Amino acid sequence: MEQSELRSWVEHRAEMLWVCLKCLVLMVVGIALAISWGSLSDSAELALSIAVAVVGLFLWFGSHGAIMDIAAMRADMDEGLASTAFGTNFNKAPFPIYLILNAFAMLGGTVMLVVLINA
Repeated sequence: MEQSELRSWVEHRAEMLWVCLKCLVLMVVGIALAISWGSLSDSAELALSIAVAVVGLFLWFGSHGAIMDIAAMRADMDEGLASTAFGTNFNKAPFPIYLILNAFAMLGGTVMLVVLINA
């Protein structure tokens, strides 16, 4: 793979990860505002809980896939890029820890919102 192509793929997947994080933050803020403005009926709570769970799971899948793709792209670096400071740090990046933090943020945030909606 050409290194400019590798860079554009990593950039694309990093942008997808950034979009997933922004959507999670917007969902948390939106639900918090909706809850603070008034009470929801039981049917609205159920519908909102299901919607939050589906969107949260979708965001987790998207961000998990982006992290996995970025981690997999380490194997596509040529010797020139791998020997640079960037390549060395990219190869040493703790992607399993990133995946665990991502699961805590995405799935934990979603569970927190569902609990908040039904409280």
